Amino acid sequence: MHLNIKNLSKKFGKISVLKDINLKANKGEIISIVGPSGSGKTTLLRCLSGFCNIDNGKIILDSKEIQNLEANKRNISYVFQESPLFPHLSVIENILFNIQDVDHEKLNFLLEKIQITQLKNRYPYEISGGENQRISVARSLIRNPDLLLLDEPFNSLDNSIKEHTKELVFDIIKKTNTTTIIVNHDTRESLEISDKILVLDKDNINMINTPVNVYTKPKNLNIAKLFGEVNCLDIEGKKIYCRPNNISVVNQSKIKARVIESKFLGPFYKIITEFKSEKIILFHKEKIEKNTILNLSIDQKNKLHFQ
Repeated sequence: MHLNIKNLSKKFGKISVLKDINLKANKGEIISIVGPSGSGKTTLLRCLSGFCNIDNGKIILDSKEIQNLEANKRNISYVFQESPLFPHLSVIENILFNIQDVDHEKLNFLLEKIQITQLKNRYPYEISGGENQRISVARSLIRNPDLLLLDEPFNSLDNSIKEHTKELVFDIIKKTNTTTIIVNHDTRESLEISDKILVLDKDNINMINTPVNVYTKPKNLNIAKLFGEVNCLDIEGKKIYCRPNNISVVNQSKIKARVIESKFLGPFYKIITEFKSEKIILFHKEKIEKNTILNLSIDQKNKLHFQ
């Protein structure tokens, strides 16, 4: 096990921000941390990096306990949401800053794969935000970190730039087999890029699992809602929870719902209906007119079961 976090806890005064966090990661795995504001996501990164002391627990990285080491002795790289480059240094000088022995083969590999070879002689004011983040990642990876921490690195980027930057960054992380933890506000993106997802909430009800299990078998309703809309239906006195994609239109059913609105989302329409004063959301390939009565069926195999 490359990274093993055991019962990590952190308080600020009397407020418990992190309580008994446990997380294991193999070499090269990508772990996303998601949760609402104030749930301790960035605090956990700061505890791992050594910028913030922990109150209890152990952090074992590459078979060594590091929770008592100073930040500069942990071999952990940290890329912030807006990682500043030295304005008076060129891109290549920023990447190699304070490195004594340069691995030129790895440097050329990073520059090529993250598509910044043509930028190496430019200065920070001459590059875009997406290029800045790619350079920051290259600056981290050239140092061969045991752990890479990313704190919402794409949050400030436009969508068109973000997708390209994200693709390049995670491709190079996988190619260099770098264990990575990323704080991410985009839960859909977390499902796409992660080997595991750690969900934090303000009540210290946490969950760590694969993207599939976090999405289909969440620990509670709040966690389920982080990853998309959830329908709650009262069927014969029993509460049933399911995703919109697990509801379909059929010819006959006991569930008869009236269409309130149809919203076009590109590949499909989001149909909002009303059933017993409750809203039910489903997806459909075509627009359905308002006030149409639909017979709905729930995919019982894929309804949500909370742990």
